[in-house]
Amino acid sequence: MFSKKIIVERLKSLVFASKGLWILVLKEDSFKYQLLSCLLAILAGFYFEITKAEWLAQLGIMALVLGLEGLNTAIEELANFVQPNQDEAIAKVKDLAAGAVLIAGLFALVMGLVIYIPYFVALF
Repeated sequence: MFSKKIIVERLKSLVFASKGLWILVLKEDSFKYQLLSCLLAILAGFYFEITKAEWLAQLGIMALVLGLEGLNTAIEELANFVQPNQDEAIAKVKDLAAGAVLIAGLFALVMGLVIYIPYFVALF
């Protein structure tokens, strides 16, 4: 069984993670836009009654994009702390992290098109 200490440590970790999520939601515009996109996709999923497999794919890619955006933000914050001045190496690190978010975002767009185009076509 889990000891009381392990449970307390896990709860502390959850509090810290929740704080990070709250910072993303309140302060990061790109995260807000991505959350809005996720909300629209979820509403579309309910409207079109997408399949369980489509829900899993949609929710999985949402988690990937939002998670990568969180990591990208953390990398940018750390880079700005380590080197507040313009620096070519830091800029490259930031660009690489942003590129990872872009890849996931483009894949999410393609996945959304694959899922929803047939539903939109069926409307007409």
